[in-house]
Amino acid sequence: MAAHRFQDHVVLITGGANASGIGAVTASLFLAEGAKVFIADLEERDIASYLGSKNVGFCKCDVSSPEECEAAVQACVEIHGRIDILFHNAGMLCPPAHVPNQDVGVFQKVLLTNLGGLFYLSKVVIPYMQKQGKGSIIATASTSGLSGAMSISPYAASKAAVINLVQTIALDHAKDGIRVNAVAPGLIDTPMTAGFSQMPALRDDMLSNIPMGRAGKPEEVGKAVLFLASEDASFITGHVLRVDGGTSADCSGSPDVVKHLAAMQRQR
Repeated sequence: MAAHRFQDHVVLITGGANASGIGAVTASLFLAEGAKVFIADLEERDIASYLGSKNVGFCKCDVSSPEECEAAVQACVEIHGRIDILFHNAGMLCPPAHVPNQDVGVFQKVLLTNLGGLFYLSKVVIPYMQKQGKGSIIATASTSGLSGAMSISPYAASKAAVINLVQTIALDHAKDGIRVNAVAPGLIDTPMTAGFSQMPALRDDMLSNIPMGRAGKPEEVGKAVLFLASEDASFITGHVLRVDGGTSADCSGSPDVVKHLAAMQRQR
């Protein structure tokens, strides 16, 4: 039965402690289908009230640290004895600015969080999956990683690298029974994108580039993750599943966030 696709599977999710975010919503979908979920995040936040305590574990983890990534994996294995699915969803945006005005420290932190986290976690998780003879790794990429994205060079570059790393790991470990894929969300209504609501002109510009005419919902990304993790996707690896309302089918361009910010400041 579909309701038990992940019965007794162990799922490690990074960035899943915020109730309205993609990670927590995906965790709730896995739980509803019988999985045991272990969340690794910077802080516990509202995870307990949203997901409850049954079949949910938590470990504080900064995914930009290889030591903390290893500790999170070990903590999950100590409790459950295995990891069947890794969903690296933790991510970091950057303040909008053109390259000359981007902070070098922010650039490095974004890459270590978005890209480094996937590398560090995979490095530790893969040997466990090899012993099991199977496993699934899924990363949250972005439509910003499929082509250039104005004003957010650190984020876009990191997500492009995530896609390449996903495909490389998929090639390296296909014969181990480990499938590695990514979801590439477009504009999704989450706490990370909440700031866009304070810039109506920018949000309208972004929505105008979405053929379906609306932002996506976290559960729409979560359902894509569950598909990629399931046996329904048993012959799919190295794939990037776009969840963007058709945005990436239109190459008309992305909005310049810096331009919109400048316009806001002139109006004040």
